[in-house]
Amino acid sequence: MLKTLAATLLGLAVFAALAAAEDWASPLYKDNPLVGRIWSRASGGFVERAAVEQAIAGARYVLLGETHSNGDHHRLQGEMITALAGAGRRPTVVFEMIGADYADKLAGYLAGPDATAEGFGAAVDWEKRGWPEWKLYQPIVEAALGAGLPMRAGDVARDTQRTVGKEGLAALGERAAALGLDRPLEQPLADALLDELFQSHCELVPREAMTPMAGVQRLRDAAMADAMIAADGDGAVLITGGEHARLDRAVPWYLRARAGEAAIVSVRFMEVEPAETDPAEYVTRDPAGSATFDYVWFTPKWEEKDHCAELKARFEKKDKK
Repeated sequence: MLKTLAATLLGLAVFAALAAAEDWASPLYKDNPLVGRIWSRASGGFVERAAVEQAIAGARYVLLGETHSNGDHHRLQGEMITALAGAGRRPTVVFEMIGADYADKLAGYLAGPDATAEGFGAAVDWEKRGWPEWKLYQPIVEAALGAGLPMRAGDVARDTQRTVGKEGLAALGERAAALGLDRPLEQPLADALLDELFQSHCELVPREAMTPMAGVQRLRDAAMADAMIAADGDGAVLITGGEHARLDRAVPWYLRARAGEAAIVSVRFMEVEPAETDPAEYVTRDPAGSATFDYVWFTPKWEEKDHCAELKARFEKKDKK
């Protein structure tokens, strides 16, 4: 028993030392022993980076789920793109953050003689459209340009999102069926999606009022899957927020429905909390109890923000107008 405990403590110390050695930009909770470790759905335990690189090299569709504001997540996403290229793959890099209304701007910029990772953000109005500062995301495009990989928009246009939010998925007409939206989510998954939206809005909005937003979420997931399927060449890598990378009800749900047996791997980069060192507390699960990501890769936290306080203040400001 004592030997087992000693071995466990030694292992945690080794992993903590390795995590500290990595050049983390995120300042918070670097001493959490989970930092730098990767949990595997298949094994139920931790694996090395090489296992993830091998898995994504064998998948046609790879989803790299992030916390948008975390620069370390984008650095690691760039490293995974580089690893794919190093394995001889040439996937298309698809961005959640670029909608169909910016597809022409993106293509025009990349076709120009002076396209750089540094100028990419301004070319597609990245920060003007509300995304975190471009330099955080720059390593992704540096990796893609360095490997000569194609890039494309993944999301639907903002106007389309607004229309579906007001009128429902029926407003898409025949396009709904083409995207796979004529097939409803199984009820437990639909209920779980509403629950998640209710909780992510800090229970400040009635759960039933989340129904239009659930339709928009489904539309965006389906559109990103469509962009991945439509990508020419050697599969696709999706750069997206973590919830869009869920295996149970998000983008992979539409990929499985439309792309048959194509191999899919989902990686979630996950910020740690100060007092939580059990990976089971971070691994989200579907209604049947299965983990919703193939890999969970733990990183320090970028910043502490009280999302609910900010949302409440926003609602109060809106009510005063």
